[in-house]
Amino acid sequence: MAYNQSEQNARRLKHELNFFARHCLMIKTKADALKPFIFNNIQMKAHAALEELRARGKKRRIVFLKSRQVGLSTYTEARFFHKVFFHPGKNAFVLSEGSSSTENIFSMAKRFFNNLPKPLPKPGLLKDNSGMLEFNTDSNFRIATAGSRSVGRSMTINYLHGSEVAFWDNADSIIASLFPTIPDNTDSEIILESTANGVQGQGKFFYDKVQEGLDERSDWTTLFYPWYEHEEYAAEMPESYKLTEEEQELKYLYNLSDNQLAWRRAIIARDYKGREQLFKQEFPSCIQEAFIRSGTPLVPLEYIEKARKNVMTSNNIPVVVGVDPARAGGDRTVIVVRASRVILEIYAFDEMNQATLAGAITKIIQHYDAKRVFIDYAYGLGTYDLLLSRGIDIVELVEFGGKPTNQTRYANRRAEMYDKLRDWFLQLGGCYLGNTKYTEELVSDIMIHPDLEVQDSNGKLGLIKKKEITKQTGVKSPDFSDALALTFASFVPLEMEKTIDESMTWTPQKKQGFVRWADM
Repeated sequence: MAYNQSEQNARRLKHELNFFARHCLMIKTKADALKPFIFNNIQMKAHAALEELRARGKKRRIVFLKSRQVGLSTYTEARFFHKVFFHPGKNAFVLSEGSSSTENIFSMAKRFFNNLPKPLPKPGLLKDNSGMLEFNTDSNFRIATAGSRSVGRSMTINYLHGSEVAFWDNADSIIASLFPTIPDNTDSEIILESTANGVQGQGKFFYDKVQEGLDERSDWTTLFYPWYEHEEYAAEMPESYKLTEEEQELKYLYNLSDNQLAWRRAIIARDYKGREQLFKQEFPSCIQEAFIRSGTPLVPLEYIEKARKNVMTSNNIPVVVGVDPARAGGDRTVIVVRASRVILEIYAFDEMNQATLAGAITKIIQHYDAKRVFIDYAYGLGTYDLLLSRGIDIVELVEFGGKPTNQTRYANRRAEMYDKLRDWFLQLGGCYLGNTKYTEELVSDIMIHPDLEVQDSNGKLGLIKKKEITKQTGVKSPDFSDALALTFASFVPLEMEKTIDESMTWTPQKKQGFVRWADM
């Protein structure tokens, strides 16, 4: 990195953050390459706003309500690194939402220090571990995870950065313990930044702080930058591009270009699978939009009704089986047999032991020539072991709370499987729920599930906890929808699919061949 060590440059480096970042700080790109930190337009706006507050002599108590990936967290780290680097006896403290975010932010600070241009005079590094960069100038840069109400209580903090505050547990208690450690003057700074996370629960503290910062009489200042102000959020328009009525209204309201609307449409389709409400939370156009939770169902009713009425067959399609074993003395054991777009049969048992269940699964595999069987890990381990001991190797244990296949998109395996279940209903041409004894119970289970929501600061999607669903609805356990969701645990290749015209009547003889439990 080129650096001219003139007296004029030395003054600019100390007093101009933008100049220092451009010439001395390196950041990592999405392709893991290093490049100089040149502020984007949102970072420039934020920097100008903070410097204007400083010039007015107002305290910098900032609430950044942000759209995703506009760079305000990176800007804040650079701002505080710059302050402790050039000013002896100053301490910066960053509190992040989770351990992975903490590691990423600390890696950023270390990258700043390790890649400083060699001619630049820099303080000695006394400590570089346990989340701290400690300089021989009695300054330090610390980072921790927001897990304890007493974190940071014994420190003196000049610059506090709360990262993704809306996703902290006990945010109000944590902040209350930190604020007394910060000098109440115009030199100290507090920056709380986050995407929105609703107005209750985890997100309530951040929501309240946003509202406080909108009051001009407050020491706090809320800074909000809608998604369309970010210069990178635009895309080429397809030749057949035509604005919807809603897009036309957005274009008028916010003076958007067609390229911006094309980007918006593509992100909703690609990253959120048509869930516009999730896009609005992560990429709000206005402050109010950021905090709206729609409460939409996982599967819209019209798609469920279509799946009841569709008439389909699925000859020569690989059959998959989902098994949700019952807890001891608890819910029912449910087995769903599915072939691509069609549910072939549903079995439910009030009482079932591991050996009997292994026998039932064996008969189902033989009758339907099933290619894969997915069993819930929580209560299916014994059954799984029995099937393996019989030489049946097409079974797979699935942990609902385990890691998803797509770890960048989903909070856990349960969310991923239920999202695939949703895709199954919404696919072109739809699906068919079959006409089984338990179809109505399956529909009831599906309908009590709200849609996925953003559940962490990385934008991962998740379902609300099962115990919350059962508490709100009175349903003992959604065994039928869990069993269906299990059929989407892993990819099973399709061989062929045939759809019968909807005007035809589907008699039992046209099915692949159901088997009653009594016939086994």
